[in-house]
Amino acid sequence: MGCWGITAFESDTGLDTVDFIRSKMPENGVLELEKIIEEMRQKEWCVAEVTDLASHTGPMALAEMIVKFQDEDIGDMDYDGEWAANQNKFSKVKYFTVTEESVQWLRNYLADALGCIKEEAELAANSDRKWGGWFEEEDWNGWQKHMSMLISRMDSILMSQEDELIPSKEQTSGPVMGEIS
Repeated sequence: MGCWGITAFESDTGLDTVDFIRSKMPENGVLELEKIIEEMRQKEWCVAEVTDLASHTGPMALAEMIVKFQDEDIGDMDYDGEWAANQNKFSKVKYFTVTEESVQWLRNYLADALGCIKEEAELAANSDRKWGGWFEEEDWNGWQKHMSMLISRMDSILMSQEDELIPSKEQTSGPVMGEIS
């Protein structure tokens, strides 16, 4: 199917990345961004070269996931059907820890990907990539805004003077969901 929207969560690659992370969730309920990135980088389908001009990538999905944790909006990341009864659930995550280096890598990947695709779109103004490979200019503009928002959110984490909290709505009465170390 490819993609049906501008976010990574609206693409096969994005949803495959979410499932990949779900399958690797540790039993202790602690997601570590550094370890997730390390495992994702071993999968070519997940972390494309930024020069490949892929509009949806695993790192984009991971950034969207971080934003969902920050916004306490992870409900749609877990499936409720009987077929998913044995799957790991993001609602069971106790902590989502990030390091400055891992957030910086993710931020740079997103910025580099956005930059490469914008540069290619400018060079190919009269070709099929004139809107960064999107069929509609509206989607091209929306995708750029979405990527810029993700980069901005990673910048906010990096600029945070205190430990960045990544809470889960389902765990609000429990322990803090994340910290930068």
